[in-house]
Amino acid sequence: MFLRKLVVIVLPLVMAALLCLVLPLVAGIPFWTEAIKGLALGLVLALLLPLCGAVKKREPFSGLLWVPLTFFIVAVISQYLAVIGIELPLLSMLKTGDSNVILVECAFIGFLVVQLIRTRK
Repeated sequence: MFLRKLVVIVLPLVMAALLCLVLPLVAGIPFWTEAIKGLALGLVLALLLPLCGAVKKREPFSGLLWVPLTFFIVAVISQYLAVIGIELPLLSMLKTGDSNVILVECAFIGFLVVQLIRTRK
């Protein structure tokens, strides 16, 4: 039971980290860059909940999706604060400024919010 809860919390963070590492690698291909990014993002988001085990309409552990959602929201806010010139020492490790990373984080935020609403108890 603990392992399943851990998978629901950690897997979205790991998948987003892997996607953030892969997307900058395809930046040099002229036309196919956006297509490859879109395909990779769609593939990861489509696999996110089945790999977490949340495939039913009412999932008992779907309430734990707020943990990675909170992390992504804090990461995006800290990057925004860094862009406008406000430095927070505790959150300085989360700023990247890379548009691919912000794209992935915001996509995961949107997807997790929809899934939290869809599978609420």
